[in-house]
Amino acid sequence: MGDSRQTQPADWIRSALFADLSDAALTALAEAAERRTIKGGDYLVRQGDDADALYFVSTGHFRVIITDEAGQQKTVARIESGEPVGELAFFAGGTRTASLQASRDSEVMALDRAAYDKVAKEYPEVTAALLKAVSKRLADVTAKTPSMATRTSRVIACLNAGGSTMPEGLLDRLAEQMRAVLGSDAKVHIVRQADVPGSGDADYQQWLYARESAGEWLLIEANGEAAWSTRATRNADALLLFADAQNGDPSINDHERAAFTAIDADSRTLAIVRQTSDAPIERSLDWLKDRDPHLHHHIALDSDGDFARLARFMTGNAVGLVLAGGGALGCAHLGIVRGLRQSGVPIDYIGGTSAGAAMGGAIAQGLSVEETLDQMEAMFIEAKAMKRFTVPVHSLLDPAVFDHELSTRYSQKDIADQPLGFFAISTNLSTNDLFIHRHGPLWEAVRASGSLPTILPPFIDSDGNILIDGGVLDNIPVTVMRKIKPGPNIVVGLGDTSTAWRIDAEYNALRSRVRLARDVLLRRPAPDDFPSIVDIMSRSMVVASRIASRSMLSDNDILLQPPIIEGMQILDWHLGREQAEKAAEYVAQQLGENEELARLAS
Repeated sequence: MGDSRQTQPADWIRSALFADLSDAALTALAEAAERRTIKGGDYLVRQGDDADALYFVSTGHFRVIITDEAGQQKTVARIESGEPVGELAFFAGGTRTASLQASRDSEVMALDRAAYDKVAKEYPEVTAALLKAVSKRLADVTAKTPSMATRTSRVIACLNAGGSTMPEGLLDRLAEQMRAVLGSDAKVHIVRQADVPGSGDADYQQWLYARESAGEWLLIEANGEAAWSTRATRNADALLLFADAQNGDPSINDHERAAFTAIDADSRTLAIVRQTSDAPIERSLDWLKDRDPHLHHHIALDSDGDFARLARFMTGNAVGLVLAGGGALGCAHLGIVRGLRQSGVPIDYIGGTSAGAAMGGAIAQGLSVEETLDQMEAMFIEAKAMKRFTVPVHSLLDPAVFDHELSTRYSQKDIADQPLGFFAISTNLSTNDLFIHRHGPLWEAVRASGSLPTILPPFIDSDGNILIDGGVLDNIPVTVMRKIKPGPNIVVGLGDTSTAWRIDAEYNALRSRVRLARDVLLRRPAPDDFPSIVDIMSRSMVVASRIASRSMLSDNDILLQPPIIEGMQILDWHLGREQAEKAAEYVAQQLGENEELARLAS
């Protein structure tokens, strides 16, 4: 840390925070402030320290980190240049309630309590300006959810992962696709060591500040000399790693190890590169281990589409598809996928619950809509996977055929090895919380997510967690998708949420167990429309979808609710193709009526 006095008003003091201050007050603040340089990855203050100074970020960025009682750290906010830092604790007194870590080489101006009191006494408007900042920060904190939303970074350090070598021209192709996503006026530049004037940290920070002020997107090629690599990664907001899926050694290299000290896991992306689209995807977990990237993507060098998808993620424009549960009604999801693809709307990441997980998992595997429909008919119509009753101790249905079909068709292949990003949601009875499947065998995720209570037994994973249908807690997991990626999400709900469900049957008409057993053995239909277990489960999904659609959607989400065939229930798989076609027609109609959806179409 250095400590020199600032004698002239500088950019930091002419920020919006002090826009209403007189020149005399600005000069007094500048003269009282002490300049401090914080290297990327170092801490300005730590949780529990005395709050004895007030800081202003001149250049660089900071992350606000809270450590819980178990020692787990969570980044809850980010501080940009021009903002005050630590003002809440400074005015409240006591100790710091969070740690402030520089996410790149940064410079702050510090006012200790004595210096601040002196300036504030002579220029009371300084206190008014700072209290305004305090009020805004408190309002922002109140409005935010407990976990910080994902964000888009403009300064991206690009590194080889392990023993990989970045293919020639790869960054050029990514930059080209980023410009296509952002528009022709976008300033996307590839930066190499020779492009940066000077050789010191201060020279680099000044150069970087000028580029950011001009609104540029920078892909910093950070391979090469250790000093350059460290400087580049220490001053980046995000890290993009490239792994050679077929020839690279996955062991973490020295450049990566240094980068990880400055760039936290939430800001790391791993691109696993293979030569051709038909090359098998495997060993992804070897590359993910210890790198802990927030996201990983599979990139085939012969696929412009893969580069376009990566560009959408890097610019915050990736399109998520969120699919609700609903049994056979989920065939509507396949019609939605067909309609989106026909109109050129990209699908960059898929997440779903129950039937949404089953349909989404098949698409994430690389199956076409037709292949998925064939698969569903083979499972549920030909193999009768959901029509085999058992002694009702653990469930009404025997899961043997269902499990065999799932494990055969979705395979033991890990979710991480699927060509398209995917997650599934189940309800964890062991922890009384949501369980988000982003790794592990794909078939297990689909099975757990679709474990309808009482109808199928719960799925028990390798850690002993008892998992049932995700629709119990979150039938439309759009909030999970929002934490994974910024950008628009297409959210598909199932069932008519506007029509009340009432029946003519009376409660005292409920059949006795003797009569019920006789009717089941003789396959007699019910004499009235008293709800069956399947009816109740189906409507429960609709209720969950309705609550989700009203309370969980944001302005960046597009809700689609395709019409459902009248009378269709969650086990009516024979209506699947007709339902898919109906949903595809609905998408075509929505493209003409929904401006947000039409904007995503190519």
